[in-house]
Amino acid sequence: MGGVLPGRPDAGKEALRALDALHPLAPWRTATVLGGGFPQVTDDLLELGELHEEPRTDWQMWHEVRASDRDYLARLTYGDYGVQPVTALAQERGGGGPPWGVLRYTTDHWFVLCKVLNGGPDRTAGIRAAAGRIRDLPEFRGATASAGETWLRDCADGPLTTSKGTGQVGEWLRTGNVQHFTYAVRCLRGR
Repeated sequence: MGGVLPGRPDAGKEALRALDALHPLAPWRTATVLGGGFPQVTDDLLELGELHEEPRTDWQMWHEVRASDRDYLARLTYGDYGVQPVTALAQERGGGGPPWGVLRYTTDHWFVLCKVLNGGPDRTAGIRAAAGRIRDLPEFRGATASAGETWLRDCADGPLTTSKGTGQVGEWLRTGNVQHFTYAVRCLRGR
């Protein structure tokens, strides 16, 4: 499905049309519906230090597919690109990035993002404040939910006198992916 962002309100219908066409072509044992929903973060998408919520249209698409009455539903599984946008798969590494990074968190209905500085005198305070905003969300699952939530709590509660524990872009991506995939697996297991 690629990127299933808010601009694709008919993504569930698209998925069902594709599955209806593919199903008769072979005796599939399983098929995975793979869609990503985290937006491409750009300079103008987020305000520095402010939480931004994007609807989880990829998750809504999956629920729409699962609610259909198709005979192949038992053979369908859910797939996910993680906390980076689908377009990140095609990007070449290297060349540096912007002077900011993003902390990410997944709830049942929203992707929560917060832009933070990669450097400068306000870096540590900004990252700890962003982690604290995520930790203080009513939907925050608690530090024991996964290593991602533990990292967010520990980062938020860390001292402003040292940047130890605030990480860099790679750790922020790992943290986001750990909490996201742990949550997705638990949701799928419960349904």
